[in-house]
Amino acid sequence: MAKHWNILVADDEEDLRWSLSKSLQRKGSPYHVTCVGDGDSALAELQQRNYDLVVSDLRMPGVSGLELIREIRSRKPQVPIIVMTAYGSEEVQREAQRHNALYIEKPFDIAHLRELIRSTLQSPGQAASTRQH
Repeated sequence: MAKHWNILVADDEEDLRWSLSKSLQRKGSPYHVTCVGDGDSALAELQQRNYDLVVSDLRMPGVSGLELIREIRSRKPQVPIIVMTAYGSEEVQREAQRHNALYIEKPFDIAHLRELIRSTLQSPGQAASTRQH
């Protein structure tokens, strides 16, 4: 039986959550995606269920993406994290890397994010930064 991966997507943009969910859960996909619209909901979801990967926006209502990363690292340090932002900077990228999170700038090609997710899940701990404009 093929491995199924649980992915949590946290982003306040409903269209992006919908697009990512549909793209990642295509027929035959090994991914089960749960989407939430803010950091508080992401933390609640992480307490209720185990996730293999978290994809999070940085700017969200309530708990920010960086606060979410810090919480995930303190509670479940082994879970890979991919940080998305439309407000990228070298400082934000360094902060994400400091917490061993991958980094991708919006807008991005969904196929690129799918590949990043695939490679991250196949080789956890190999986090490297990626930027795409």
